[in-house]
Amino acid sequence: MHINATNFPQAAQQTILIVEDEFAVANDLRIILEKAGYRVSGIAFTIEKALEINRQQRPDLVLLDIHLKGSQTGIDLARQLGKDDIPFVYLSANTNTSILEQAKTTKPYGFLVKPFREKDVLVALEIAHYRHAHRIELQIRQEQALQIKLTDALSAYDEWETRLLNVARLFQPHIPFDYVIMGLGKEQDPPSVRSYSFFRTGPEEYQIIGVDTFIQMTGLTAEKFRQIQSHYQYDQLRTYNGDRFESLSRQTPIVQVMARTFRLASNLVLPLRTARNGDFYLSFFSRQPETYRPEHLNLLQRLQPSLVLTMDRLVAFDKIEQLSEQLRQENTYLQEEVKTGANFEEIIGTSPALLTVFKNIEQVAPTDYTVLIQGETGTGKELIARAVHNRSPRKNKALIKLNCAALAANLIESELFGHEKGSFTGATDKRIGKFELANGGTIFLDEIGELPLELQPKLLRVLQEKEIERVGGKGPIAIDVRIIAATNRNLEQEVAAGHFRLDLFYRLNVFPIALPPLRERKEDLVSLSGFFLKKIAKKLGKKLTGLSADSLQQMHRYDWPGNIRELEHLLERAAIMTRTPEVSLVEPLVGHSRFSSSDNRALPEVKSFDQAERDNILAALKRANYRIRGKGGAAELLNIKPTTLEAKMVRMNIDRRR
Repeated sequence: MHINATNFPQAAQQTILIVEDEFAVANDLRIILEKAGYRVSGIAFTIEKALEINRQQRPDLVLLDIHLKGSQTGIDLARQLGKDDIPFVYLSANTNTSILEQAKTTKPYGFLVKPFREKDVLVALEIAHYRHAHRIELQIRQEQALQIKLTDALSAYDEWETRLLNVARLFQPHIPFDYVIMGLGKEQDPPSVRSYSFFRTGPEEYQIIGVDTFIQMTGLTAEKFRQIQSHYQYDQLRTYNGDRFESLSRQTPIVQVMARTFRLASNLVLPLRTARNGDFYLSFFSRQPETYRPEHLNLLQRLQPSLVLTMDRLVAFDKIEQLSEQLRQENTYLQEEVKTGANFEEIIGTSPALLTVFKNIEQVAPTDYTVLIQGETGTGKELIARAVHNRSPRKNKALIKLNCAALAANLIESELFGHEKGSFTGATDKRIGKFELANGGTIFLDEIGELPLELQPKLLRVLQEKEIERVGGKGPIAIDVRIIAATNRNLEQEVAAGHFRLDLFYRLNVFPIALPPLRERKEDLVSLSGFFLKKIAKKLGKKLTGLSADSLQQMHRYDWPGNIRELEHLLERAAIMTRTPEVSLVEPLVGHSRFSSSDNRALPEVKSFDQAERDNILAALKRANYRIRGKGGAAELLNIKPTTLEAKMVRMNIDRRR
């Protein structure tokens, strides 16, 4: 094919500057160009000569060798040509990857690889001319396409880190980087929208770096990271090249750490200040000292409004989703609470021992101090916890309850702290834990003495750091929760036995409240019985006026090992059986306990607490024909909740037979 100016009609109107330090190559180019109808304004062997020719007669296009004699390269000249809006095509031979990466940042209009054919040169020039002539229209289309793709990537139904990674990939052809940080300035708002950084390890390969990975890679401590992170400024759109980046590194410790770790030399920052949801920012870093130019700033300025709007809507949507999920969890929790139906409406009694408890509640309720409620089974520890919460500044927020004995050990961590989707087998959805659900309110940890030893350090960390981490989560979540714990065990003895951590005990035992057993407040028996009989009468639809005198006498002689819960159940049975308004007990209350032996001639066998409890559970199961729930079930015989009994059976490896 014969190539001349007729094949390339633009040639006769074009002036070309050749910058090439090999005379033979430069001369061949001149012959090719003049033959095709181009006008060669000059041949320059150095950058200085090229700038001189450029000043004398501005060329329409420059053919530019990357490797030139002297301290400067064709890449240095390309940056100046870009500022002057003069299109250029690189000439190169065997160039390593690093040089090519630098060359790409200057946005050339083409590449010619030596040795080249005449046709290759002319086609490259024609394409460069067309691209330059239509650059504005092309730029608008490219930016519109980029804007749509960025919005789609941020709004996709993917994990947050995946969305940000896709954003990074979309930016790479337009704003080159080796390392980029994206995220909110304040990590906790909301917890799901976290900052991530991406380290480029290949042309299309990136390493995702979260906070924990960053700390590990840089050798910082978590505390030191938090200290220096806050000094990094991202409030203005600006570039830091060369000396400015070195100055930024000296003044900003976190940048200095990143520059040292990832060998960075320039920076471009884009702040996205949303109207309602905090500041989001993108910070691009390059290993080349002069990467970021005015056209990069201009592109980000044009994209900034749409990105701000997208981020504002996205963060708001995530907040709504988070609140909606919390409301769904609270609704489920409250429905479960209503089903239990075991809550007292008031604290009944005026005995001196109970009045002391009232005084303690009034003193501690207005504070945020942790409360440890100690008392035997059935004394009403949950009722006291509700009283503390209802008299506190958090009364308009949720009181979330978790029975530490009612769950298998492998589920307690998930219940307490929540889990991410896919974090373990069966985790098909993300779940908000009880602590996160109680944020702003109070959490009641019932039967805290049953908490497995391996989970106690994690609870201690929550008390100390005021933050949790979901199972399978990628970072801590700050929480504001008041803790009330309860136990029927002697925790000091549990500490001595090695079953409970001493440091956790001290954290929980800030303000202890000791509940008196019913045998120490028998003067409250009449008022308690009257309260329960009114409640039972309404439930049964019967008219009940009170207890018989004989029943009251028996009750005063009895020691009530099951305390108030035992009293309520005893009155329920009596009310069901009675045929008169006056209620009499169904069975006599003999001695100190219905379960005490009448044979005192021989000393009983001494068993460990766990063995005695196991034997008692087995006996109750056998008597109830292995039925746990309902009237006459093993849980009722033992005066404990069915869920508590089931948890104890799992812990003691007791089979549930039917």
